[in-house]
Amino acid sequence: MTIIGIVAKPANDSKSMWTKQKLTDDFRKIIIKNNAVAIGILPTNIDYNKIMTDSEKENFHKVLNMCDGFILQGGWQTGNHEIYVAKYAIENDIPLLGTCCGLNNILFSQGDTVQKERDESHNVYDRNYRHEIIIDEKSRLYKILEENKVVGVNSIHNVMIKDSDVKHFDIVAHDLNGFVEAVELKNKKFCLGLKWHPEIMEEDIMQNIFKEFVKACHDYNKEKNH
Repeated sequence: MTIIGIVAKPANDSKSMWTKQKLTDDFRKIIIKNNAVAIGILPTNIDYNKIMTDSEKENFHKVLNMCDGFILQGGWQTGNHEIYVAKYAIENDIPLLGTCCGLNNILFSQGDTVQKERDESHNVYDRNYRHEIIIDEKSRLYKILEENKVVGVNSIHNVMIKDSDVKHFDIVAHDLNGFVEAVELKNKKFCLGLKWHPEIMEEDIMQNIFKEFVKACHDYNKEKNH
């Protein structure tokens, strides 16, 4: 059985009496469609914004070691546990996929940055909206997207990334304004960060992203249990 961890994301509202961790059900459904099982990854320390103690890390590792891959979700808030999972996955060559803020956290895990000034021009809260991006033809993403150099994606974010922000990853897609839309690590089993949200896109080529990701998780599972 291949297990993929969806890393819970803080989703706190100042008007609410409760603190919350969010899991997007779209990811769970896609994982199941691709013959794997999804579990939620919750922080093992009470304050997810603080550095974990050694015992908290040990407990967290036991949870992470159950998984054959990780998904980092989008959203407005970030916990240190999300960045930690990205770093852990990259260091241990475990398949990793991040969308929107998940891409930001992949960058943060290796000391890279994003733009401090937010740009609302990209924050189009519309499931059907698309804008064009250009894919690097030498990238893994290009092959996943069936060798389409230009594709349409949604744009539900206001934190932008410039080439100068990215030091430790291969930049593999830009929008028409030159902002970074995707990064990957070519020397890993699967490490891909996307600025858009393919989990709510029905286009077949976008579903290919999850097919390839889950396939990499299946392969990791076989290797781990060989």
